[in-house]
Amino acid sequence: MDIEQLEEIFKQEILTCYKNNDWRELLNLNPQSNNKIAYKFLWVWPSVDNLEFIARKLKQFSKKGIISIGCGCGLFEWILQQYLGSEFPVHGYEVNETWWKSRYSNPLFITHHYPSFPIDSKELKQDHILLFCYFNDGDAFKHYIDSFTGNVIIIIGPGDGRGTHTNPEPFRPRFGRIQYDLHSYQEVKNTKDYIAVYIKVEY
Repeated sequence: MDIEQLEEIFKQEILTCYKNNDWRELLNLNPQSNNKIAYKFLWVWPSVDNLEFIARKLKQFSKKGIISIGCGCGLFEWILQQYLGSEFPVHGYEVNETWWKSRYSNPLFITHHYPSFPIDSKELKQDHILLFCYFNDGDAFKHYIDSFTGNVIIIIGPGDGRGTHTNPEPFRPRFGRIQYDLHSYQEVKNTKDYIAVYIKVEY
């Protein structure tokens, strides 16, 4: 089988889990997070412990939900929403509406929000966590940080030795004029990807 056939088979397996609301079985499609075909749909395949780590941060900081910037097809966000339940909504934001509604994109797993850019600060709810998962636009990142009036940010991406790149990186983000301190972090399985939690420094 060629790579396109393997990708199609894997996509159908994902869609079956999605239609059945079976997020646990979906995670089992890539249990070691080393299936390169899986990266076409999702860079980070979390464990249940990783999902629980994020859930704890929502409760610890009394947040009402998550806003994921640059959510792509939204598969990670769908998994997270399934784990969290309706108590904590997960919102996915993208900028290229034409692409994500075209026949070339991956299937969409959540409802997308397509805000104007530059973004209105009211779009980024203060009582939510702002999430960047494998985001790769440093200038846009700074813009979102400047517009965000909340105080908790999660960055998911590669640590040293992972062999992939994001901007921001989880341990070397460039926040610009607003200062955030690293609060806690957790590795995604044994992948050298990390979930890093930052808290705004209040003066």
